[in-house]
Formats: sequence, structure tokens, C-alpha cells
Amino acid sequence: MRDFVAKAALGGTEPRKDVIGALTFQERDDIALASISARLGQEEALKAKLASLCSVAIPAPGCSEDGTANSLHWLGANHYLCEEAFSGPLVLARRLADALAGIASITDQTDAFVRIDVSGQGVVDLFQRLTVLDVEQMSAGAFTRTAIHHVGCLLRCNQAGTTFSVYAPRSYAISVHHALTEVAKGL
Repeated sequence: MRDFVAKAALGGTEPRKDVIGALTFQERDDIALASISARLGQEEALKAKLASLCSVAIPAPGCSEDGTANSLHWLGANHYLCEEAFSGPLVLARRLADALAGIASITDQTDAFVRIDVSGQGVVDLFQRLTVLDVEQMSAGAFTRTAIHHVGCLLRCNQAGTTFSVYAPRSYAISVHHALTEVAKGL
């Protein structure tokens, strides 16, 4: 039998951290993600149950909401991404599937995406070169889809003008990270 070694999305055995000038890029492997989609006719029931279950307000379009243990991100009409600290494979998705049985469809996204936190002086300049978004106008809690280096990603503003999180497909993590760091070197 083979001895498999778990690797982070950027290829290391530990999450990668890069500091380029005043910018810090931190790969996060300590989060769990699950997408939640309301079933037909269950939209309002999902919102009520999800708000109670996660102890967080349902995010408005283009926004995310943070609770004490969970964050909810708006992905589309009656479609959300739930995020919490990683506690084991499929733990979040199974808990949501049990609690939301019959009213929502749940898909584990923990291994589908990598989160890269980007912070520091110049982060707005960085994303102005990499996205079509007006990142200078994004306030804390803004959450939207965009393309970075021709890859569909999700971008969250954690603190206006200084801290953002990029959610990139895991299969493109190295490519997105490369684009982020190469543009940072040119700032």
C-alpha cells in the first residue's frame, strides 16, 4: 500500500505564505466550505432555517455575513456558500445536509476551492490590475465573482482597502497564486 502525503493546494505540506513588498499572501487550509442551494418552493424556509442554524444574517446580493462560528456568502439567488473552521472531512456538509434535509441541496466545496488571503499596502493596486472590479469602492463584507488571470474566482473584501480573500478553484490554485505574486512584484 502506498503512503500518501496530504498536500496543500499550492503544493506544500504546509500552507504557503509569501511576503512581497508590503503585501502578504497566505494560503488557508484551515477552513471548510459547503454550497447551499434552496430547493424549488423552499426558498423562504431555507433562509429562516439557515439564519438560525448558522447564527448569522442571510447575506444580501453581493455580500457576505460573519457570525461567531460561520460565515455565509451570497453566490446567487437562493444560493449560498457557508464557511467555518475545518474540523474534519465533510463535517460541515453533512451537518448542513442533515439540518436542511428536504429544503436545500448541499455540496461540500472544501477540496474544490483554495482561499488565499491577501493583505497590506497596495492590495487595491494589485486587484485593479487583475480584475475588472472597482475594488477601491468595495466595503468590508462585499463578495462577488470575478476573473483573475482568466480563472473564475470569488473575491471577498474583509477590510476595505487592506484585506481581501480570493477563493480560487483548487485545480487552478498555482496559476492564480502565480498571477497574484507576479503582479505584486511589479507594483
